[in-house]
Amino acid sequence: MDHDLQLQELAHRFKNLLTIVRAVVGQSLRSAVSIEDAGAAIDGRLATLNRTVEQLLDADWNTAPLAVLAQNALVHFSAYADRWQCGGPAVDLGPSSAMTLVLALNELATNAVKYGAFSNNTGTVELVWQVVELGDDAELWLQWTERGGPPVQKPERQGFGSRLISTAAGRGLRGLN
Repeated sequence: MDHDLQLQELAHRFKNLLTIVRAVVGQSLRSAVSIEDAGAAIDGRLATLNRTVEQLLDADWNTAPLAVLAQNALVHFSAYADRWQCGGPAVDLGPSSAMTLVLALNELATNAVKYGAFSNNTGTVELVWQVVELGDDAELWLQWTERGGPPVQKPERQGFGSRLISTAAGRGLRGLN
């Protein structure tokens, strides 16, 4: 690859990353109840993105193993490490899907701490995945299961995490790249 093409590719990746950072910061500020809450949310989300970027850079920005991405997304929640488990077959995700997935997993874990299985002393979380063959195609199925938490209640408002999980993850994970 010639030098000019490498610079163009680097510029493109950097712009994409900055777009993600701007969205994370903007949405975190919009949905925060206090400046402290916003700061903590931004810090956690950017730390998660940072670990993902480091992992992708180590792989020449090609793919990252889903198992390692899941572990990195949940490392911020180490206080609950004995209460969550994850696993599935070896699957590699491209940069866009990797960043979308770790942000979604971070949001799910944050919600588990605030409202779900991690909000008490007994709840557990399990993340499992499988590849389902569909003729010539395959789909990655992810399942996040919380057990032992309080009863599920409909949220009063849709915050950044809910929007990320319901819209961006649905679009961003198509094609696993």
